Amino acid sequence: MKSEERLFSEFKPATYEEWYAEAVKLLKGAPFDKKMYTKTPEGITLKPIYNRADVDFEPSLPGYGDYVRGTKVDGNKVEPWLVSQELSAGTPSQFNKKILEALNKGQTSIEIVLDDASANAVDADKSEVCKVGRKGLSISCAEDFKVALKGVETECVEINIHTQSAAADILAALCAANEGKQLKGGIYFDPMGVLAANGKLNRSMKCAFDEMAEMVKFCSKNMKNFGVIGVDTMPYSSAGASAVQELAAAMATAVAYIRAMLERGLDINDVAPLVRFRFSSGSNFFMEIAKFRAARTLWAKVVEQFGGNEDARKIKMNARTAIYNKTIFDPYVNMLRTTTEAFAGVIGGADSMTVGAFDEIIRDSDEFSERIARNQQVILAEECNLADVVDPAGGSYYVEILTKEVAQKTWETFVKIEEQGGMLDALKAGFVQDEIAKVAADKKKMIDGRRNSVVGTNNYANLSETLLEKGECKCKAVFEERSAEVAKLVKDVAVAGSSMEALIDAAKQGAGISALQKAVCKCNASEEVKALDIRRAVEHFEAIRMASMDFKAKTGSAPKIFLATMGPLVQHKIRADFIRGFFEVGGFEVVYPNGFASADEAAKAFADSGCKYAVICSTDDTYPELVPAVTKAIKAAKADSVVYMAGIPAADFEASYKEAGLDGAVNIKSNNYETLKAVLTDLGVL
Repeated sequence: MKSEERLFSEFKPATYEEWYAEAVKLLKGAPFDKKMYTKTPEGITLKPIYNRADVDFEPSLPGYGDYVRGTKVDGNKVEPWLVSQELSAGTPSQFNKKILEALNKGQTSIEIVLDDASANAVDADKSEVCKVGRKGLSISCAEDFKVALKGVETECVEINIHTQSAAADILAALCAANEGKQLKGGIYFDPMGVLAANGKLNRSMKCAFDEMAEMVKFCSKNMKNFGVIGVDTMPYSSAGASAVQELAAAMATAVAYIRAMLERGLDINDVAPLVRFRFSSGSNFFMEIAKFRAARTLWAKVVEQFGGNEDARKIKMNARTAIYNKTIFDPYVNMLRTTTEAFAGVIGGADSMTVGAFDEIIRDSDEFSERIARNQQVILAEECNLADVVDPAGGSYYVEILTKEVAQKTWETFVKIEEQGGMLDALKAGFVQDEIAKVAADKKKMIDGRRNSVVGTNNYANLSETLLEKGECKCKAVFEERSAEVAKLVKDVAVAGSSMEALIDAAKQGAGISALQKAVCKCNASEEVKALDIRRAVEHFEAIRMASMDFKAKTGSAPKIFLATMGPLVQHKIRADFIRGFFEVGGFEVVYPNGFASADEAAKAFADSGCKYAVICSTDDTYPELVPAVTKAIKAAKADSVVYMAGIPAADFEASYKEAGLDGAVNIKSNNYETLKAVLTDLGVL
């Protein structure tokens, strides 16, 4: 200790003022606030450095107060977060084989995403072919659950099911298949989320709320650890929402559900514990950590306002890796993205984690991709030992103040939604959708200008990669298999009422989900709003790259662009490399010569290349002489040629460049996507 004291006593502690003075010197006159502060999509300004003076509050202890540091005093030490996974299996038998293997290899929670037919209470044999077993598990009756979960100790393993417009039928079938067992987990029944995502709900919201209330009554009495109210923010995240907008939508949705349940005579202390939240975990590492931490304190505040007790204020939260930022090109990079996202979920204190397979947006995930996704979590727990620390983010000045700011901004946005009349009215008015669209447009602008990099797609493209095969469509075979099974299993049973007890009794006798749901919902109404504009962040870049690949397949040659690299390597390399990367993300073959000693030499090589577009690459001090000469030579060599220069034209010479015939410039301020789109359109690729 004494030696350490001597060592550190030699170093004078630096003050913020001293650091600031040195930083200003390094900026050489550039404005400090502009260069060193960062504005986020959440409307939060990030400082370059945080210290004790920034944290003007005392965070609560884990398991106490506002639960910002966790709902358990021991964090993950005694009971680690649950490792969940969406398995690619369309039939009950396929799912059973996969889930038993997954549970033996590190998965600790069962997650079931229903196919479109099951999620909307349509028996498989009464559905459209393409909706059975595609992107989800086909469940039509209690017997299907018995097959899917055969060999699973369902009282010990949490089961979470994702449905859409209906849920009581699924709950009834699940309970009938597990008669008398105390199940854990829940059904993510989120009719407002479905409405926002699809723009339509095939029933009235009142009818959906009535169904939700019946499930709450049943579970609060019989299965207190099985939730039946879902709040899923994946649709909002997948439309480009900020962390604040995602959280605000979640809280506003949950408040709407609570009010609807209280209006139907239920108690807040019965309702709140049955709410299950599912949040997206995106690529902004610290913002995501702050979001998860803020969610706990916001939920505690909301439930407290309704008079809920301490246990009711504890949020139950699943983190699911984002879809919005995933890519078709260079798809193995998705593994790195999901690792960071899972890390954020763990540090943020999610109760359970779902890591999407790296190829999930391309095809049905296979054994390899599912294994990698599962092991990402296992490594975080077993090798990184993240379960050994209670609230590992606690005490970080940056994380603590960011959490507080996210919570404050979220509450402000939540209040705006409430001022619209609540979440349903805000969706009907288009308020939520429009606000998210504004943020998504700003994100797109940053990506299009490459100020935000999406590796492998809008930056660092790998033109030699082979795309993953999508695999053969098995829809017809799955439909035929399931139709035959369901025709034998489902019985024509009269359902004696709409209570959960009546539904479960009918399910035991073999009633199908269609019949069960018809007993619950007899309305012919529907709800409609403007749908969220759900799309991945770089779909438009992928589209132009695919167009270039199709063009190459048809013509034998990719669209090409020529670099007029002037002078030795040291003179042209920096800008030539930038231009190569700029156009390769559009699928261009970039002709990159060693360097030319004269304008005529460059013009001849350009004419021989067969290109229509050329970009002059050199330095600012050589451009006044080179640009006019090279432009004129290239235009003379090929009449229809288009010539750009790499860099920002100096104002004093811009007129002379235009007079020589220069068509434009490509530089760090250029909109990458719009430039590529314009050139590809001119070349007949688009």
